[in-house]
Amino acid sequence: MQNHFRKYLHSIGHTDKTITSYMHAYKIITNDNPDLHTYKFKDVINYLNGKSKEYANGNTKVYILNGLKKYFDFLIDSGKRDDHPCMNLHLRNQRRREVIHQDLFTSKELELLLDREERYEDLKQRNRVVMSLLIYQGLNSAEISNLNLSHIDLDSGVIFVKASKKIGQRHIELVNKQYRLFDAYLNEGRKSLLRETNPTNAFVLGKLGTRISVDDIHYLVSTFKGLFPDRNLTPSSIRQSVIANWLNEKKIPLEQVQLMSGQKWISTTVKYRQNNLEEQRELMNKWFPI
Repeated sequence: MQNHFRKYLHSIGHTDKTITSYMHAYKIITNDNPDLHTYKFKDVINYLNGKSKEYANGNTKVYILNGLKKYFDFLIDSGKRDDHPCMNLHLRNQRRREVIHQDLFTSKELELLLDREERYEDLKQRNRVVMSLLIYQGLNSAEISNLNLSHIDLDSGVIFVKASKKIGQRHIELVNKQYRLFDAYLNEGRKSLLRETNPTNAFVLGKLGTRISVDDIHYLVSTFKGLFPDRNLTPSSIRQSVIANWLNEKKIPLEQVQLMSGQKWISTTVKYRQNNLEEQRELMNKWFPI
């Protein structure tokens, strides 16, 4: 079963690093639960509760749940089950995540991600499209992967982004630099990557002519880390930087930034605003100089 599970993970496009992580979770889960294939929702809950008591790290339960979900996906795909006992189960990390502004990137720094020389022209166009969606629209990796051709309206200059469980759907405008870039990619780069034997309506394609994966996007971003060797450059930190720059550099109103980012709660968006902190610092310097 272990080898079949590994082959399944390969078949759906996961990287070796991600597969190693899932296989580690698989070993823990199957060692604990010989009858895992028979588990119902209540069994999954009881097991996760037991794991949270066993490990001090609160993220462990989330890690185990992700492994469980992927294993049940495999069982369904291989015909061993026809139901998924925990597909809609989500765990909330109670720790409040703060935005550390000094770790974010300015708009000028993000622009550097579009200027790299590429060996292959078709991949250069594709990579610039991906990076532009990260630094101009603040999309996350899954949103970029899920974009279809029908979601890109060059005539209106708008991209439609589908909703997910955490982020709302939205229409977001292209910037001027993207029109020529997208047009060249659609008429040249994408056609070069596309395989006639396996047509797809995905907007962004991988090297094999299929929809680009989240792992592919994370790997692409990791190849730019040499530009910022001492900082954490990831799709997530880029998205955080874009939202912060909309508020603090471009002075876009808070409510509009919430809509542009797809964040469901205004309290999430307001964490990216620096105005209050800067105003407090100015007052302290004025009235209580060192």
